[in-house]
Amino acid sequence: MPVDRSRIVRIGVRSLAALATAAVAVGVVGAAALGTWPSHRAEAPSAVVQPEAVSQQRVCPGPVLAIGTDASDATGIESVGSASVITATDPDDVDLEQSWLAVADDPEAPEDSGPLVIDAAAGLVDPGMLAGAQSQTVRSETLGGFAAASCTEAVEESWLVAGSTTVGRSSLVLLSNPTDVAATVDVRVVGEAGPVEARSAIGITVPPHTQRVLSLAGLAPNVASPVVHVTSTGGSIAASLEQSVVEGLAPAGLELTGPTAAPSDRLVIPGLVIADEGGVHADEDHAEGDAFAALRLYSPGDEQVEVSIGIVPVGGGGAGDSIDVALQPGTVSDVPLGDLAAGTYTVRVDADGPLVAAARSTVMALADDEDGQATDAAVPADLAWFVAAQPLLDSAVVAVASGASPTLHLAAGGSGAEAVTVTIDGATRDVELPSLGSVSVPLEPGTVLLQGVEGVSASITYRGADALASFAVAPPGPLDSPIRVYPR
Repeated sequence: MPVDRSRIVRIGVRSLAALATAAVAVGVVGAAALGTWPSHRAEAPSAVVQPEAVSQQRVCPGPVLAIGTDASDATGIESVGSASVITATDPDDVDLEQSWLAVADDPEAPEDSGPLVIDAAAGLVDPGMLAGAQSQTVRSETLGGFAAASCTEAVEESWLVAGSTTVGRSSLVLLSNPTDVAATVDVRVVGEAGPVEARSAIGITVPPHTQRVLSLAGLAPNVASPVVHVTSTGGSIAASLEQSVVEGLAPAGLELTGPTAAPSDRLVIPGLVIADEGGVHADEDHAEGDAFAALRLYSPGDEQVEVSIGIVPVGGGGAGDSIDVALQPGTVSDVPLGDLAAGTYTVRVDADGPLVAAARSTVMALADDEDGQATDAAVPADLAWFVAAQPLLDSAVVAVASGASPTLHLAAGGSGAEAVTVTIDGATRDVELPSLGSVSVPLEPGTVLLQGVEGVSASITYRGADALASFAVAPPGPLDSPIRVYPR
């Protein structure tokens, strides 16, 4: 075949041109790599959106309950007396609607003395500016102590870190459904030996506007350190746990405990009250009884979690103590907090995995002899659980129920000092919150308004000669809180 020399020349010229162009491109890229590119970082556009105003609701757990008081019905549950409830709003002149839930397990309970539901119509108060709290003292042959609790929002998930079902200890799980639809609830219990199989507590139906009560002993008998995980579908649930203690034949404590903060690798328990000096060394895991301060820990993960526990006196009086713990997966640990002086402490928990926590403390009193006269022997008189508190938004309103020496405790969440404004029944004072420190403010029953508290954790405690109680101050739930939206 004859060779087309002109075609070969054309192909060669085009090939040389392509190679030259590629060489120039490589040179440009190389020079750019050696030089400095223009920099520009575009932030994703976003906006903080306040959800449309909806009615706000808080649910109070209701009066103390007793189980087995009727000899003919060993599992029967009855209410004991009535709780005193205080509500708080900002502004303070809001008309609130109040209603009572039916108690499915105590059909003879008066209609207007059970769990109380507090409603603020849409637009009357800003998110979080509605609160309620209740308190009650009980002295009987089988129950004795003081209980105070916050009125909480109904939610889809709660962690109850409290209670015991060993000898002399009774615990009841209270499930309150304030919504218009039935709630299907799962109650799962974990103890010191691991998860407790409680199939009867899966798929429980709680009718609308009703409270159901479960005996924890029926779900998890002889468990010293239970953690209760409550989840619901359909209607939302306000969950709480009542614990009572009997030592020998004498009542030795009573408490109503609300949910602790959700699992996190950093938790704060503000205002742990140590009423009496003493304690048990931290190495004595699962020491018997309630008459010592302890921290209950549980990690829902599958791996061991390394935990550092800091215990610092409120007001910065001393460096505090530190305890390191290796938390085993799938089991609950009650860690004794050591020999502590009487006072108030902030407990900070840092871990390399998520966990839930709450602390327990007791108050001792002098025992009476057979003639009713005080002796020199000190016996447990009351106990309290101090849950981990979620960080607050910039403002919060707090309802302070009646009780002995109510006190507000504030624990800083950041590394810088914070100026907090506390308004107690109209009287305003400025409080300086030290960097990573805490302060206590004496209160009276009524309304407290907090401002400048974003990221701060807070609680209310009560301390009397034979009374001890606590509850956390909670921020509004996610449905009421401002959210940041990133448009596509």
